[in-house]
Order: sequence, then C-alpha cells, then structure tokens
Amino acid sequence: MTRFTAEQQAYLFETVTRLGLDRAFQAATGTAAPETVHGTPVEDLCREEVRKYETHPCDLWDAIEDWTERGVIAEGLDQFLLRHWGFFNVEPADTGYMCRLRLPGCRLRGDQMMAVAEIAERLAGGFAHVTTRGNLQLRNIAPRDVLAVHFALKDAGLSCHGSGADSARNITASPTGGFDADELIDLTPQARALGERIANTRDLQGLPRKFNIAFDGGGRVSCVADSNDICFQAVRVTDGLKPGIWLRVAVGGISGHLDLARPTGAYCRPEDAVQVAVAMLRVFVEHGDRTNRKRARLKYLLDRHGVDWFIDCTIEKLPDGKLVLATPNEAQRAPIDRQGHIGVHPQRDGARYLGVALEMGRLSPEQMRLLGRLSLDEGRNDLRLTVWQNLLLPHVPEGRVETIRTALAGAGMPAVATAFAAGAVGCTGKWACKFGLAYTKADGTALVRHLEARFTLDRPINIHLTGCPNSCAQHYIGDIGLMGATLPDGGEGYMIVLGGGTDDDEGLARPLSGPIPAAALNTTVETVVGSYLAQRAPGESFLAFVRRLPDEAMPTLLDRDIAVA
Repeated sequence: MTRFTAEQQAYLFETVTRLGLDRAFQAATGTAAPETVHGTPVEDLCREEVRKYETHPCDLWDAIEDWTERGVIAEGLDQFLLRHWGFFNVEPADTGYMCRLRLPGCRLRGDQMMAVAEIAERLAGGFAHVTTRGNLQLRNIAPRDVLAVHFALKDAGLSCHGSGADSARNITASPTGGFDADELIDLTPQARALGERIANTRDLQGLPRKFNIAFDGGGRVSCVADSNDICFQAVRVTDGLKPGIWLRVAVGGISGHLDLARPTGAYCRPEDAVQVAVAMLRVFVEHGDRTNRKRARLKYLLDRHGVDWFIDCTIEKLPDGKLVLATPNEAQRAPIDRQGHIGVHPQRDGARYLGVALEMGRLSPEQMRLLGRLSLDEGRNDLRLTVWQNLLLPHVPEGRVETIRTALAGAGMPAVATAFAAGAVGCTGKWACKFGLAYTKADGTALVRHLEARFTLDRPINIHLTGCPNSCAQHYIGDIGLMGATLPDGGEGYMIVLGGGTDDDEGLARPLSGPIPAAALNTTVETVVGSYLAQRAPGESFLAFVRRLPDEAMPTLLDRDIAVA
C-alpha cells in the first residue's frame, strides 16, 4: 500500500480539520481519529516531538518546582523540555545548569546589569558571558537554585523563558539603534514587541526546531542579520513601491548548514514586521519536519517547497498589503563599519557611545557593576550587547569620555582593541559544553595574543572559533573560521575555513585545512596571516585577498617560506 508523504499528510489533515470531517467521522463511527501533530501521526514523531506532545513546554512549572525542591538536575527529555525555560544541564562538561537570558533587541538597563552581577555572584559561578546573539548567560547554577534565579531575574524585569531548545531564540537588532547617525530606522521596538508576542503565545513555543530572527535598521554596526531564519533589513525605496522606509525580507539563514538568508522579493512596512514574523512562524509550526531533527530547521522546509511557496503561505495568513512582492529600486545603504562596535564613536545627537572590548565575552560581577553604575550615572541607564560578544555604553557626554574610558580600562574593559581582538568570537567550547570538541575560549584568547605579538594590521581580521558542527560562533562567516574537531588519535583539533562574511561581504568561507592539532593552531594561523601580508595588493583586506585566490592556490597560504618572505 502506498504511504502518503509528510507533505501530503499535512495537507490532508489541514483540509479534513478545516471542513470538520474529523468530527463527523468520529460521530458516525464512535471511534477517535488518529492522533496527529500538525498532520504528522504521533507514531512518526521523533522522540523530542513525542515529549512535547505529552507535555507542552509551557506546562512544565509543576515539574520545575519539584526538581528544585528536591535539588535534582533534569536529565534526558526532561532536560530537553527545561531548556525551553532557559536552563541547560551542561554536565558532565560543567557543573549544574547554564542559564541563558532573553534580551530582545539586545538591550538591558544599567540597573539590570547590576542585578545580573548580584545573581552571578550569589546564585551562579561568579561570572557571565555575552553570547553571539547579543545575550547574557550564567553558569554553575545548582539545581536547588533554579527558581531563585528565575525570580531574581523576574524582579529585575528580565527573563530566561524561551531562550533554548525549540524556541525562537534571542531576537537581535542593530546595537546602535536609536542613536546611529547612519541608520534608516530604529527597529528595536519591533524586536521587543515580537519577543513579547512569542513569550505570551502558546503556539509559538515548542517549534519544530530553534528559530533565529534579526532586525537590521541600516546602521553602521552589523547584527549579522543574514545568518538568521528571518532577516528584516531596512531599505530606503525610491520607486517601485511607495517611496520611504521598507523592510526587505529574507529567510532561511543558517550558516552552520552552509546557507545565508535567501532573498524572497517580499517587503513589508516596519509597523507590520511583527505580524509578518508571526505569520512566518506559524507556517513553520504547521509544516516543519517533526520526524527528523536533522532536517527540521526552516532551511530544509524551504529546500522541500521553495521560497515562493513559503511566502505564498505567509501571505495567506495576513491581511492584504501587509507583505508585498515587488522589485523596487533601493537607495544604497550606508557602509558598515566592521570595527564600529569597538572604540569611541559619535552619535547623531552629539553624544558618544563607547564600544567596550571583552575577552571572549567574559564579564565579572565587578565589571558588570561598574558598567551598570556608569550607565546609570552617565549613559541614560542604557546598555547594548552585540553579536561580537562585547557591549556598548551609549549616550556619554563628550566631556566625560576620557574619564569613563579610563575607568573601563582600569577594570579590564578597554574601549580599544587590535584588528585581531575586535572581531574574535568564540562559543563556550569543550570547557563547559557537552558538544564541544575544542577549548575554543582558551584557544581563541591565546591565538589573539599570539597574533597581536607578531603583527600590526591596518585592516581587521575576524576570527570565529566554534567548538563543534553546531556552529554557535558561526565559523563559516568569519574571515578565519575555526571549528573544533577530533584528530585521528583522539586529540583536540580544528578545521580551518577562510573568506566568510555577511552584509556587504556576504559569502561562506572555503576549506583550507584540517583537522590540525590544537597545539599547532597559533603557528598555523600565523602562517596564514603572514602569507596574506606578503602577497596582498597595497591596502587589500584579508577577505578580498582570500576571495580572489582560486581553490588550487589556497594551500600556498600554509607555506612558511612565503609567510616570512
């Protein structure tokens, strides 16, 4: 007997349910219709989907109270559900839970940063990390302290709910929104409104897989929007649509799976973006693959049906005119400053923002308290986090810049960084992640220091270190991408890729070599940088240099004779 495909099952289920034929069948026969989840029979669901079918992630509170009272750590599929609430069992790589906050638009107040310092010191491991989604995470939380952390965050006006597992992850936005001299529009309100809509809408939680959304307001500092499942990019339309600011919509970005967001030919007004995003999420909810976790991201739904199908399904869920297909003329975007997240920069109102350099995103409680106090006293109680694992202190009066810069530098947070340090990002890695195959943070820190001691660059080189193929640090969009790998002898190593970029430099990196031993990482990357400096055209960036090399010439970058010529 021929079995219906998943797509055919979904279509039949939707049609039968819409017409009420399922109820008619049950009434006529006295039998129950087969149980399904959005058209997929329960018997065909993967185990994670079965667990969500048995207990919706929103219905876990009784279990959380029980686990906390008994001081036991959630394991297996219980732990999978708990990640929807922001708590991750990271044992045996690290002790206790990791807690990832949810900061839509990558903003928090200075007083909130001080509250996080208190939580880190009293209930966690005494530090926090800025993530590659402009977020904060805490570690070493004892099972008995889960609810204490939850309520302490709530008291500060913060949340960790919906920050893990099959959720729409932290919604990013341009970190200079609202004060950027070049931006077209501040889209932070859209990011925050969408975050609230998702957090308070049951069917938008427990998605087929995790989901990333970004809002790019057209300013000088990138939020790497084109690596997201949904990417809203502000553009100024001159004709072809009503002239003004529109959001160009792209979908399906997932750089770890070798895809950046695909153009859709669809545009929406900024005020309609939240409604459009919710419609897209619901298309994903209804049609995403719930049988195979490896094929459940939006990219694979687009691979099966196409972008046009996805946009058509989205438009069907919206009032007329909310999402339109067009080929308008767009004004050229202002250039992106690849180091605009570091250093002192002018705001459009005459004040200054300070981009603070952090070493692989780490913050101590003392540093967090200082940032909070400076923000309260000097910066309108406003702090911004970036996808480059650092933060911005905005709204500083020009006359106070040097005093504040000195205070930050004295606390180990300089508002200056080398061309290597400014764009170096690293995931948690083997140090505290059960999936990590390499000690990315320690190796990344050592690598940056090694390169700084040998080279002075006039152009930035972004280095992305990710501990495993999950690519949390997005190694395929780095100038130099490093992915943790296991050597044939079982040792720690790295795969090396070169030439990735986003925005104006959009493109995926190409393989260079690997796996190489982690012990050889510093000298290998030193050779690559030395070869670039020896062979580049005057003023040529690393990215431009690597991209003009044919595949067969890539191995010459590992030639030490060229590197020292």
